[in-house]
Parts: sequence; structure tokens; C-alpha cells
Amino acid sequence: MISRARLNITVAPKRRRTALVGLIGLFALVAAACSVQETNTYPVDIFTEMHYAQSNRAQEPPRLQPPAQSVAHESVGGPEVSFAVPEFKRRPYDADVASELFAVNCSACHGVNGQGDGPAAAHLTSDQSYWAATTGTTYGAPANLFATRGQRTPEVWFTIVNNGINVMPAFSKLLSEEDIWDIIAFLFDEQTGLGTTQ
Repeated sequence: MISRARLNITVAPKRRRTALVGLIGLFALVAAACSVQETNTYPVDIFTEMHYAQSNRAQEPPRLQPPAQSVAHESVGGPEVSFAVPEFKRRPYDADVASELFAVNCSACHGVNGQGDGPAAAHLTSDQSYWAATTGTTYGAPANLFATRGQRTPEVWFTIVNNGINVMPAFSKLLSEEDIWDIIAFLFDEQTGLGTTQ
């Protein structure tokens, strides 16, 4: 028969280990709860879906205010207003302004007369270009705008210039709509624009 004193000796280390593990767990929980939060950060979510509950919204950090001129979608009217395509932004055509815009933004590739012979054309068509190195084929020469301008409507030309195509950048990030329309008008201008070149 095992004596009572011997039984207490074997049970005591197990209780100590359990107490030690519990104490370490409690310390870790307190340390996590006391960790410093940065400004405007969310606290640790135990149940992450609680963040989306309406009752939890008051506990969120401050939100950015909307722009001063913004309008709620519901307030602009029905579908006929909401889905209406806005008119293009245009200004009266000025050949001098359009010529300068074409020279600065287009002539490097398409050439001064729009023949596709600008100084960058040789680099684009080189077999040492980045395009050739990544695709395995050389890039075609820039379009001869004088020869191809009549193959597309001005609206299609606007879309190409606005959104870019292949290596041609999206000029919507560089120019206003009015500037792009000036360039398109310059392409079709027979008196003072690109249409006067041979």
C-alpha cells in the first residue's frame, strides 16, 4: 500500500506544472491586453465580424470627411441622370496651342509632321529595346498619323490618346480633356494643322 506522504509528493509536481502553465498563460494574456496601440488603429478583434456591426461603429477611429463638393449618389436623381455620360470638356480650338501640345507630347514618336519618324521611333523599333527584350519581337514603328487619321473618327482617336495603347502612355494622366481634344483637332486641321503637311 502506498503511503499518503508518498502520494502527496508525486501529485505536488503536477499541480505546480499546471499552476506554472496557467500563470504563464495569464501573463501572456495581460501582456497582450496592455500592448500600446498606435493612433487611429483598430484594437485586436477577437471576433473580427464585430467590426461590421452597427453597434461597434462608435468605437471606430475618426473617419476622413468627404470632399466639400461631393454629392450623395441617391440625391442626383434616377437612373437616367445617374448613368448619363457627361459631355466631353472642350474649348474653342486654337491652332497655336494645339500645335505646341502636339510638338511637346506627340512629335517625339510620331514626328513633327506626324509621319511616324520621330527621334524615339528608332529606339522603339530597335531589337535592343525593352519591348523586344521582354516580348521577343521588335515593336512596330509609331503610326503615320497623317496617313491614318481618316481611318478613325475623332472620338476613337480621343479614346486612343486618352487611354494609351501598347507603349503609348495614357495621356489622361498627363493632359486635360481639352488638351487632348486640341491635339485631335490638330490632326484633322487642313488649314493650319497636321492636314497641311505632305
